[in-house]
Amino acid sequence: MKKHSSMALVVFAVCMVSYSGPMVKGALNEGASPISVALLRMLAAALLMLPYEARQCVRRHIPMKLTPAQWGLTALAAAFLAAHYITWITSLTGTSTFASVALVCTQPLFVAFFSYVLFRERTPRRALPGALLALLGAVTIALSGLSGQAAQATGQEALRSNLLALAGAVLMAAHWLAGRQIRQTLAAEVYTPVLYLITAALLALCLPLSGGFRMPLSALPYMAGLVIGSTLLGHAVFAYALSGVSANVISFALLGEPVGAMIFSMIFFGEVPTWPVALGGLLTLMGLALYLAFAGGEKQPA
Repeated sequence: MKKHSSMALVVFAVCMVSYSGPMVKGALNEGASPISVALLRMLAAALLMLPYEARQCVRRHIPMKLTPAQWGLTALAAAFLAAHYITWITSLTGTSTFASVALVCTQPLFVAFFSYVLFRERTPRRALPGALLALLGAVTIALSGLSGQAAQATGQEALRSNLLALAGAVLMAAHWLAGRQIRQTLAAEVYTPVLYLITAALLALCLPLSGGFRMPLSALPYMAGLVIGSTLLGHAVFAYALSGVSANVISFALLGEPVGAMIFSMIFFGEVPTWPVALGGLLTLMGLALYLAFAGGEKQPA
């Protein structure tokens, strides 16, 4: 694939991925529960990709049997992914879409931290200022809205939701690291659908804790936009574009996701971020851009 064609696909995919946060918030506004949204998304994605991945395994003679160790690591990655969705989607109930998406996009920093703690993989010193700037932006977002007596209750709810979004970033980083380990011995064609199905099963087990499955009919159009737009026309297109661009290019391109989410939220819900949130988001994105520029693309998941 030619490079300019791949770049066009990357831009298109970023727009589709940016659609994710607003579609989730739309479903929540219609009365869907966070766990129900995550469960339906994972199950639909697994069922849609399963026939294609099965054909790929047969055509390329890829073994479809997992060892006990592979089952264990895949289940661990699925547990982190399920917890990520629960915390991140729940965060959207109490903070702006822009703030939530910007905070959850800090996961490359937590990948670097855990990689150092677990594998002693060092981040280049030139990347540290970008990491500190991104963290400063994340703290600014997390603490936004706490000043003033009138805004105290709303600010506390925003703080809780912002911390949930940060927890979602930590859990996604743990998911990527677990996935990196299992992908050393298991093909993506086998790993991905199994991961999604286990994640859906774990989310189903959590349903009683949230009052059961809640997905009103009015929320289904948002779920269709989420599955088709974000999953099939977003993440799947990224995978296809990797044949013409590097993973580092996609990592940089994904920095546009919070901006796209903010624009979509302004169009659909009239949601305008406050100036501390906007400032924190700008600092976070600038810091992540500097960090990715000097950290290199190999260690950052696309």
